[in-house]
Amino acid sequence: MVAPLLSFQRQVLNELLDQDALCVVARGLGMERILAELCRVCATPQALVFLINASDEDEAMLKHIFMQLRSGQGADKESELAVVKNETNSASRAQLYRAGGLISATSRILIVDLLNGLVPPELVTGAIVCNASRVTAESIEAFVLRVIRQQNPQSFVKALSDAPEAFTLGFAPLEKTLKVLGLRHVHLWPRFQVDIQKELAAASAPVVELRQPQTRAMIELQQAALDCVAAMISELSSAAKVLDPETVNVESSLFRYFDAMVKRQLQPYWHRLSARVRGMVADLASLRHLAELITAYDCVSLQKYLDTLLLSSKATQGAVSSAPAASWLASDSANILFAVSRSRVFRRLANAQAPPQTREKLRELGLPENIAPVLEVPPKLQLLAQILDEVGAANRAAGGRGEEAGPVLVMAGSSRECRLIRSYLESLHATVDFDIPESADGDSEHPRMMVNLLQGFFRWKAHANSGKPSAQADTSTKATASAAATGAQSFSRGGSRGNRGSRGGGQAHRAPPPSKRRRVRGASTAGSGVLRAPAEELEQESAELAVSAGAESHAASRATLLGFGMHGSQAEQDRTAAALDADAADLYLDEDDADRADALDTFDECFGILPKGETIAVHSYSSRIGLLESLRPTHIVMYDPEPAFIRDIELYQTLGAPLRQVYFLVYDNSIEEQRYLSAIRRERESFEKLIRDKSTLVIPIGSSGIPSSMSPSKALLNAAIAGRSHRNARGNSLTAANGQGGDEIRPTIVVDTREFRSPLPSLLHAAGFHVVPRTIDIGDYILHDSLAVERKSLPDLIGSLRSGRLYNQAEAMTRHYAYAALLIEFEVNTSFSLQAMGGVTADIQIGSINSQLAMLVLAFPRLRIVWSSSPYETVNIFAELKRNAQEPDIERAVAMGTDDAAVERESIYSQSPVALLQSLPGVNLRNYQTLARKYKNIRQICGASKQELEELLGNERAAKLHGFLHTSTTS
Repeated sequence: MVAPLLSFQRQVLNELLDQDALCVVARGLGMERILAELCRVCATPQALVFLINASDEDEAMLKHIFMQLRSGQGADKESELAVVKNETNSASRAQLYRAGGLISATSRILIVDLLNGLVPPELVTGAIVCNASRVTAESIEAFVLRVIRQQNPQSFVKALSDAPEAFTLGFAPLEKTLKVLGLRHVHLWPRFQVDIQKELAAASAPVVELRQPQTRAMIELQQAALDCVAAMISELSSAAKVLDPETVNVESSLFRYFDAMVKRQLQPYWHRLSARVRGMVADLASLRHLAELITAYDCVSLQKYLDTLLLSSKATQGAVSSAPAASWLASDSANILFAVSRSRVFRRLANAQAPPQTREKLRELGLPENIAPVLEVPPKLQLLAQILDEVGAANRAAGGRGEEAGPVLVMAGSSRECRLIRSYLESLHATVDFDIPESADGDSEHPRMMVNLLQGFFRWKAHANSGKPSAQADTSTKATASAAATGAQSFSRGGSRGNRGSRGGGQAHRAPPPSKRRRVRGASTAGSGVLRAPAEELEQESAELAVSAGAESHAASRATLLGFGMHGSQAEQDRTAAALDADAADLYLDEDDADRADALDTFDECFGILPKGETIAVHSYSSRIGLLESLRPTHIVMYDPEPAFIRDIELYQTLGAPLRQVYFLVYDNSIEEQRYLSAIRRERESFEKLIRDKSTLVIPIGSSGIPSSMSPSKALLNAAIAGRSHRNARGNSLTAANGQGGDEIRPTIVVDTREFRSPLPSLLHAAGFHVVPRTIDIGDYILHDSLAVERKSLPDLIGSLRSGRLYNQAEAMTRHYAYAALLIEFEVNTSFSLQAMGGVTADIQIGSINSQLAMLVLAFPRLRIVWSSSPYETVNIFAELKRNAQEPDIERAVAMGTDDAAVERESIYSQSPVALLQSLPGVNLRNYQTLARKYKNIRQICGASKQELEELLGNERAAKLHGFLHTSTTS
């Protein structure tokens, strides 16, 4: 069922239909529904409309809505979305373009078809741009829009976005986006807009906000994690002075965009940063993720994640690698993380403390005999069980009054949390009693799900440490213990700040989230007054317990696991959950065929269609689109806070849904609460800034969205760096740029179709070049018949040098073209230097990029290396190289490197000697015919000198072949 549009949604759609504009809507206000209605209007054979920059989720959502519309009465049967992917051939694409309708194509395929004339320009009606905040001047989407506007100026452009925060970063981001899109109008629809506020306030849903207190251990874990994050940010800011302290702080680290923001600020200098600084960026991302998992994971899975981090760090230390180990693992706060996390899972007992029946029970379950399981259940799960009991009682009372109750919808932040909730609810009343006296939590009875997770944890520990020698482990443990005593001082600059006392007694102090604390210094130990064991000692002790328990025995391998995530596939978990019976102590799957037959006899008693009031649906927020309309629940439980889904509930209630109660769960004074409040505040501030920017927006008259090459100051700076005098490189040859210049011929450049992932083809087209996309084997850009250019970005350059691919490419270019050039292109706003000042050491390392470039130049003296500070500067370089040169022969460029007579020559050669020849080192499918034409048989090739082979194959391949043929096999 497709929900009808509300009044403000209809107003948004009408404004988009009336004029070309960028529409920015707050999350949760039905932007997906507005997009679907806009696409439905355009999905007609009388028009050809392209859907640009749509994700797979957007396409699936539109197809689902169109299918529902076609099944309804009075719906438009012609509404359909055609999707063009890499599997669609050119003939099928041409047929789709001529048929018209709404077409979603990848940007790279669409721009190639537009430039090759496969898309009839007179048939193009317009384009709808999804996720407009991701469109930049260097993106392929901007290239597509520019070509569409140039080929058909009457075509429309409608752009939508639900990310207002993206239009507030940097200098004039809204104006730049409008210029790239070629638009002059922007429509803003925040939640506090008058029409939206009035319409949604008319039918507000009853909400019960439940602030669940955290356990003492969770508070201590949160504080220790935040201390590690604060210390890591301080250390990273000291090592990389370019970070902005106003944006890179502990509070901003709570958001998911924090990692991208840090990398964006370091991007201009990323290739010059040391391995230590890069490792600190990765460690900071791991710490942020760890802070989120404290409230999202159960205690066993969190301990497994911590042990995984520690094991990976130990593997990095033992391997021959330039990547340094994570420094935060040697801090006191890290020791607290590991100690407190393990105390939530189990505690170690002396053999005298555990009675014989308890040791026998632990042995049967595949657990160590000298532990006392603690297994702290997440407080939210217990609160959820109470809520569901309350809802069930309310539904039964409503049923007694003759009222119909709908299903209960539980929404969680991730699919893993959904599996945790399902597993807990399926085994809610199943417990295991260990009969352990004086247990840590005051009760030796634990949920069966948590016991199964503990079984899986010890099985994993035994497997992960099965091949590690004990002596080496003891040495590593001692080394880490000493490093924790000395190295932690260098990591935590401020030393220990505050004593939180022992966990044994007293009420734990609740440290406020980072925005509520006035100051954070160094890495607080958050309780260093209590002697804590180093993290690696705890990990090694857990490994020894796992091995001593014999967790890899046959009995333990048959234990029932009701875990989630890494403890088994979802299908296995579903089968295990279905096998549960009333006997809570039986943890093994029944595989007897007779029992299966008995289960089939009782199928009707165990299975059937449940009443809606007894149905509990658990979903993640990633599947929230259209979920409320399809399920129509009467009770909703928000396990995790999510602003967008709150607005979905408001829309659902406004449409007259029978919603009775909404439960909003959040951990009190926690990281997730602060992240939720900060997200709402940041969205409001972003819309307020956009409203101010809109009032002072300056759009040039006749703006076509074509980016200028660069500012005059930037051009002067690049000219000085390149050692050239400042000049207009485009000169007279590009007077036809931007669609002007009368009848003058535009200079032509043949571009490999794989290069359209980079911004250079778009900028070349914007500068007035005639870009011809073709699939070419040699080079990336053919400027004329004698010059081929191979473009390499810095990551591609390093990768191709290490793999040897660049040597093959250089050899092919120097063999087929009189002039071959290697273009090393830096990204926009990236430091124009290969390494830091003073980075060249006296020692020459064979694996460094400088040494490899030097060897490349020595191996191919005719190869020229061209350095470019950005794609904009590359446009000027190409214009200089194209001056007074003949246009390239397109067919010749495509055929270069391929032998047209290969089929005829293949028939005159004997296949057995050819197969032997192709198997030799240095010989491949492209050069074996050169040897076959020169020599009659293999014997003549063996007698050829190295100089003769170099003339035919090149230096590198000739050396491989000659060395193979003339190397003695005897010692």
